[in-house]
Amino acid sequence: MVDNIKIRKAKIEDSQEIRNLETKVWGEECTNKYDIPMYIRFGYVYIAKEKDKIVGAICGYKTKNNKIYVCDWFVDKKYRNKKIGIKLYKRLISTVKLPIITFLDPKRIPTMNAHKNLGFKVVKKVKNAYGLKKGLEGGYRLLVIKKS
Repeated sequence: MVDNIKIRKAKIEDSQEIRNLETKVWGEECTNKYDIPMYIRFGYVYIAKEKDKIVGAICGYKTKNNKIYVCDWFVDKKYRNKKIGIKLYKRLISTVKLPIITFLDPKRIPTMNAHKNLGFKVVKKVKNAYGLKKGLEGGYRLLVIKKS
């Protein structure tokens, strides 16, 4: 199964499938229909595909401080623990020559470990990083960085 996975830069026509998978993985709608096409056009979006099916993605964009902010990283639950997410991150890392930052939920141990293994360092603990009172992104997050 993993041998058939191909990592490539996303195309605009992949937008809806990426968004559908993101909603399936997170259990709620995370981005509106305009976000992912904008990330693809002006940012960095890579997908993992098995045949004609997208099974994972990483989405990021350049900040005004010349860092790449990873706003989403996900893999279909059926395809986890097969290093697909790591391959997506490694493609992004090899493409950009800028520091990469993101917010992590400290309760998601596999995600924390993956970032640590990729060379990310915790910069600070942030309360309510996204300004939300409840939902998936409420609570504390750790801001992490990987230097270029």
